[in-house]
Amino acid sequence: MKTIWICLLAATMLLARPVMGQTDAAALETVLHGKALGLLSYSADSVVKFTYVDGKLIQDPLLMHGLGAFFPDTVRQKGSKILIEGQFSTLVLSSGKLAPMEKLPMRIEVELQGASPAVVFPKLQSLLFFPSIKAAIDGLPEYVSDFLPYPFDGKLQSACHCVHVFQDGKWIKLQGDFSKLTAPTFIKKVENPKLNQMAIDAKISGTITLVYYVADSGRVDELWLAKPLSMELDESAARTGRDNIFNPATLEGKPVGSILIQTVPVN
Repeated sequence: MKTIWICLLAATMLLARPVMGQTDAAALETVLHGKALGLLSYSADSVVKFTYVDGKLIQDPLLMHGLGAFFPDTVRQKGSKILIEGQFSTLVLSSGKLAPMEKLPMRIEVELQGASPAVVFPKLQSLLFFPSIKAAIDGLPEYVSDFLPYPFDGKLQSACHCVHVFQDGKWIKLQGDFSKLTAPTFIKKVENPKLNQMAIDAKISGTITLVYYVADSGRVDELWLAKPLSMELDESAARTGRDNIFNPATLEGKPVGSILIQTVPVN
């Protein structure tokens, strides 16, 4: 299913091959500016924080993941941090085509922690981004690849007609008879009374679609933003979503991790 729409992306949705010699902020900005980049972390947060340690980037905990394109505007060094500021657009399906939603502000922060900027700058492009948007889509975890990119009209049609569950430390794809599988149900469904007022103040209405990984403990261990509305509203809905508690899904009577989609109306 995923590859059908990839060819419909504009040429600007491809990331240029890494260019050597990016030893300062200006050089990296020249390479990245205006391109559509797929984040290796699949972060959909407004601020994404990393620490550079021994040639690798260690990421701070994420509020929400998402499939999107990041468009860098500026790259600068501020003290011990490298800051890449730009805009993020969630990718959805619209009339069968891959389409970007509204661009929203995003900032990537890399704490150098004593590392030499001249050493870190040449590595950042490959440490942060996929080589192309196609690679980002192809690299989606299997358990969400049937949901993302999410259809803008909400009419989801799974390509595999299957269900993924997490059991015994691994993901299992179930097909055919689902009679031995029970879906997760809410024990505690947390409401967000501020969300509608935030929408009224921002003069925005619509829906936010979230995809939960509900662990066998009943907790939301991972959250994906499938269809956004605005960065502030999305993050508020995500924080609330992470506080929900469930009776976990069960397979043959045993608790398993599972995926649950929730559409949050905002009026």
